[in-house]
Amino acid sequence: MNFKFVLYPAILIPVMILGQSQVDQKLTKNRTLLASIKKEIHQLQRQINQSKEKERSILDQINLLDKQMALTARAKGILKEQSRLLEKKMQQTNRKLRDSEARYSQLKQLYAQRAVYAFKYGKIRNIELLLTSRSINQALIRYKYLRLIANQDAKTIQAIKKEKKEIEQIQTQLSATLDLKKKNLTDKTRQEKHYAARRSKKARFLKKIRSDRTTYLRQLSVKQKQQKNLLALIISLEKERKGSLAHTASPEVIPNFNFKDFYRARGRLPWPVKGKVITRYGKQKDPKSKTYVKNTDIEISSKLGTPVRCVFTGVVRIITYLPGYGNTVIVDHGKGYYTVYSHLAEIYVTKDEGLKTGQIIATVGDSGSLAGAKLQFGIYGGQKTYNPEKWLAKAGR
Repeated sequence: MNFKFVLYPAILIPVMILGQSQVDQKLTKNRTLLASIKKEIHQLQRQINQSKEKERSILDQINLLDKQMALTARAKGILKEQSRLLEKKMQQTNRKLRDSEARYSQLKQLYAQRAVYAFKYGKIRNIELLLTSRSINQALIRYKYLRLIANQDAKTIQAIKKEKKEIEQIQTQLSATLDLKKKNLTDKTRQEKHYAARRSKKARFLKKIRSDRTTYLRQLSVKQKQQKNLLALIISLEKERKGSLAHTASPEVIPNFNFKDFYRARGRLPWPVKGKVITRYGKQKDPKSKTYVKNTDIEISSKLGTPVRCVFTGVVRIITYLPGYGNTVIVDHGKGYYTVYSHLAEIYVTKDEGLKTGQIIATVGDSGSLAGAKLQFGIYGGQKTYNPEKWLAKAGR
């Protein structure tokens, strides 16, 4: 009697990494940042309540409210980014679930075939196979193969159990992600309402002081003081960058990014937003105060919510709120060059994040502004400022 040995091949089952993925890390980082921003918003609310009791000036109240609005806008931006990340995570988890279910089905089918074989032939046929061997050597070989088949059956059973458990874990993870997504949506709706209410309140305050020359001059003075602070901040950043480079073999903070071409791109940089330049660089006569001021950047009129794009490859070094500037993002382009984006609303990037040319970093807002929505944009390098209009492409507006 001739027997044909069928040894079913082992199925390689990819091990799912249960550690945090890149998406999970970003979600965790964003949650921590969001909690910090919410705490700051509550602290500002207490200051606003106290300012009413102490009867502070309307401008002081506006400044407190403006910072609270700016933080609320940042919270909205983080929540939007959270929604995008959670959607991505759900897609990834669903793919894992489909793959795991396919492997589970394959393993069950394989074991079913072995079960049918075992039912038809059973142990008696295996004994008969050994007894009909022509020699001891052949019997040993047959015994070896029978043991391999038995071991493979045992491994298949274990693999089925493991895959079933993994499917249950993925389903639990999927359910938890869905709950997070629902919670995130509720939180986002709440922040939208808070922002709208605060915006309406700020508009009422601004209406009261619109024709107040003293208030306007005071705000202008605050902004000019912040120009010096901003330049000092960037000089400090550059010293820090050079200090870190002195302790590394790498010529740049992120070697994969080619920072060397920023200066060469002068006159060809894409515009951060499309719009009309309403405030130019350098010494200009302020139309309201009738005095001359020295601008270290330009202001571009644009609609609230317009996407703001990074003008060149770089790394986010600072995200902050500055009086007179509002929500501000500072991007390092290497070799001492930085770009600054201010009066932002929602911000979609995080500190130390690498950026590509044209990447959306935020939306246009009116934080730090008494004159509506606009983008303030500056270029810094070598402890001085540059005229952005000479660096931006002529046809890019």
